[in-house]
Amino acid sequence: MTPDHQLNLRSRHPDFQSFLDINENESVRVRKNYHCFLNEKYGGKPLQALDIFPSSTRNSPIVVFIHGGYWRALDKNSYSFIAEPFIENNLTTCIINYRLIPSVNMEKVLNDVVDAVNWIKKEALRYNGNSSEIILCGHSAGGHLALMTYLMSENLRSSIKLVCSLSGIFDLAPIKNSYLNEVLQLDESDIEKYSVTNNNLSEIKCPVLLSVGSKETDFFIEQSKNLYIENNEKAPIEYYEYPHLNHYQIVHKLGKENSYLVDYILSKTK
Repeated sequence: MTPDHQLNLRSRHPDFQSFLDINENESVRVRKNYHCFLNEKYGGKPLQALDIFPSSTRNSPIVVFIHGGYWRALDKNSYSFIAEPFIENNLTTCIINYRLIPSVNMEKVLNDVVDAVNWIKKEALRYNGNSSEIILCGHSAGGHLALMTYLMSENLRSSIKLVCSLSGIFDLAPIKNSYLNEVLQLDESDIEKYSVTNNNLSEIKCPVLLSVGSKETDFFIEQSKNLYIENNEKAPIEYYEYPHLNHYQIVHKLGKENSYLVDYILSKTK
């Protein structure tokens, strides 16, 4: 298989729209049924915004979710559904947007995510959150952004209690050599600076869960599995291969109580 076949998930799953429809419909339901603050601004640009679903209990841990879309697509509005199990268990939940490539480059994408987390930390009390108990979660490109946010931001590390990366992309070299780079325009400097694999993971002090669906392409499975194998002795990294799930399905588990992912996150907040 070519790298492009491994990466072109819409081609691999012709029924991809049915998975995206679940995201949309469930997100509309959750926004309707739960108290939320929509489009809170952490910066001056339209996409520098986030949606917040506050816990009903003061001083609650905060889940921050970063969407995927190969750094160039998708939107927070499709991921409100993730908040439901955490609201029900007294965690404040923030779903963030960030500016997309090609309107900005990878450096500015990462800066947006860091700025959003710093804003959440600063404003946590307004939304019943505990600024010292932040859980970073991300799917696909968002899984990359979650882990890079921890690695890039020494000032945030003491507040981040867990990083949960679903189907993350950690070595950007294959991305540079794929059809995606027509839009992303990553160069060798970007690969060096923004690949998780080129960072010193011994700096990680909080638990990190790398999870991937067993029905995903070899590319995504190997990205998580290899990062785990190469670093689990130097950092508190765990790996979980979710049975029977593809790339689109695994993120649905983050919105379901009594799923492995939600149970894992809740276990780290007690």
